[in-house]
Amino acid sequence: MKMTKKQNIIVSILFVFLVIVGTVSITVFSKNINESYALDLRITNAVVSNRKDVVTIRSTTGSSSIVGYYVGTNSNINNATYYASNATSFNVSLINGTYHLWVKDSTGKVAKYAKTVTVSNSCSSSYISNAKGNGTSKHCYYTADGNYLEETKSEQLVTCASGYQRQANDSNIVEDSCANLSVTSIRNMGLTKKVCYKVWTYSCVPTGGAAGSTDSLSVLSATTSSEWTNGNKEIVVTSKKGTNNIAGYYISTNSNKPNGSSNWNASSSTTWTTSQGAGTYYIWVKDTAGNISANYKSVTVSKIETTPPHIDSVIPSSINKNLTINASDDGGSGIAGYYISSENSAPNLSSSWNNSNENSYTIEKEPGTYYIWVKDAAGNISGSKTATIAESSTTDNNSLASLSIKNVELSPEFDPNTTEYTAIASVSKAVIDATLQDSNASFVKKYGPRTVNLKSGVNNIVIKVKSALGNVKEYKIKVTYNGKSSNIASARLKSLKLNSGNLTFDPNITEYRMYVPQSLEKLEVEAIAEDSNAEVKIDNPETLQTGDNEVTITVTATDGTSTVYTLKIIKKETNEISTNNYLKSLTITGYDIKFQRDVQEYAISLGNKTYLNINAYAEDSNAEVTIDNTKYLTKDSIIHIMVRAEDGSARIYTITLNKSSIGVLQIILIIIGAIILLLAIAYVVLRLLGYSVYINFGVIKDFFLNLFRKNKDDD
Repeated sequence: MKMTKKQNIIVSILFVFLVIVGTVSITVFSKNINESYALDLRITNAVVSNRKDVVTIRSTTGSSSIVGYYVGTNSNINNATYYASNATSFNVSLINGTYHLWVKDSTGKVAKYAKTVTVSNSCSSSYISNAKGNGTSKHCYYTADGNYLEETKSEQLVTCASGYQRQANDSNIVEDSCANLSVTSIRNMGLTKKVCYKVWTYSCVPTGGAAGSTDSLSVLSATTSSEWTNGNKEIVVTSKKGTNNIAGYYISTNSNKPNGSSNWNASSSTTWTTSQGAGTYYIWVKDTAGNISANYKSVTVSKIETTPPHIDSVIPSSINKNLTINASDDGGSGIAGYYISSENSAPNLSSSWNNSNENSYTIEKEPGTYYIWVKDAAGNISGSKTATIAESSTTDNNSLASLSIKNVELSPEFDPNTTEYTAIASVSKAVIDATLQDSNASFVKKYGPRTVNLKSGVNNIVIKVKSALGNVKEYKIKVTYNGKSSNIASARLKSLKLNSGNLTFDPNITEYRMYVPQSLEKLEVEAIAEDSNAEVKIDNPETLQTGDNEVTITVTATDGTSTVYTLKIIKKETNEISTNNYLKSLTITGYDIKFQRDVQEYAISLGNKTYLNINAYAEDSNAEVTIDNTKYLTKDSIIHIMVRAEDGSARIYTITLNKSSIGVLQIILIIIGAIILLLAIAYVVLRLLGYSVYINFGVIKDFFLNLFRKNKDDD
């Protein structure tokens, strides 16, 4: 059947319309297909280590195991690099930049939200050309198969200017970040990586001297002791004469070359000594003809301490017949020895000291009064402390004289030899009273008379008694409370305090990183649970090592659930700890937020976006910056940016979003625009097919007239 021209036009329009609607529908449908996400799979933390370019990624998952990680430079996971690893902690070395991190499990699912981390201080070697005189250059080192290799040779890093040559014996290490690295700390990173650097000195000296007479006049070395002292240190300088004999030496605190009228120290020897305090010194030599060496030698005098250590506490024990002395040294040289005497006569360095570099020292002593001093490695001696060891008890009585709970009856009745009881309580608090048979005995800390908040069901309460000889007896009470308890089992901490820094604690944050000074030997941790019945276990190293240390705090609730808080403690090589927790810059792509370091709250209109590209950099390169997830945002989202300083203190910047929605008018305009676009496309297609296109307004008029007439007739 042959169609009329009008029918051809109608069919063509319908065809084009169906093609466009189908294409749009397929596109929209494909974009709304649920991606394979796992909500219980996530990266819990990502931090840059003290090696600057190594990012440690920690993750957690549900029932499936981890098989790898994605690391990308933007929020599109398809552009990320995949690293296979089945560990919940993964290390990767990255150059400077901002990275987005995902984790993948064995079922093929990927974490729905990415973690963002910024690397801002990865290793970069210093390339110096046309060098004259003295200076330093930075050499990056990397690992291949667990072995340290130099990235470039020193002669490639530094090239002297024309007419100058390298002084081979003036290559010394003045800074070394590789010293504390071990092969095992980097072997599992999976790729060849830069991991540390060393800073070397160099010297470019002229190839010839004045009138050819001073070719060999030079300073060969300048050395000083590396040991601690509480006074000036001696610098030993060796030199080489040229045609003429040595006439003197010049020492300065800057590298400006002296002239003949400078303040020279007369000496005719090729070896010369001077005593100086802490600082960096530059030394030249001159000969009897007035020629000055083309080169100098620099030397840094350090490890000078004049502040004496101090005794924090002395704890006598009559039971064990000993003294436990706790001391500290703020100057940096560290504790070197203890002096204990029954006479109040101050010792000197030649006295009979008990040598020990520990901050805590225990020594056996008979009952009596003792005077204690402590010294540091620089030779400074503290003030004295006095302690008395009393005559100790010889009884081993660790029994109670009485045990009761206020308004609660124990079953059976109390007997000192009965250690297990039951009770039924009608109130939510159990007030426990107990007394000792032996006054020399004691209650174990946190297990003596106290008030216990009861939860519904059975509550296990323990009383522990320690005898004078140290033996412990336990009394156990099972208290059943059937009422409604306001105390809900909790496995969270209420507070966390340390003896160093100024940690900003949040019960919802389980991982922390902070720096401590070189002088801190042991970190003291005070952790209090939200639920007084919860058990808190602290795993804390006895002595902090320079570099990375880890402290874990496990809180176990009465219902068996637990939460682990992890502290990454980085012990510095100095005693300077930064408190700077300010942002240096904060930018959001597409927005001008007018950032100011002291302004912590910002608001933007999100529009129809669901993702923001946020870049935040701290003023202090060692401060840690963490940013909330910036994907799948809504108008109710609030993004937190936390800056944690070296001392553990934190500052939080917030960005509040106000997402605008599409109004009815906008929807109508979009529909009208789509119809006009479809008509335009249909017109172009028909013209290409050779049809003439016209609009029969009469037909349209008759259509509407018949439509209304029909409706009227129906009435």
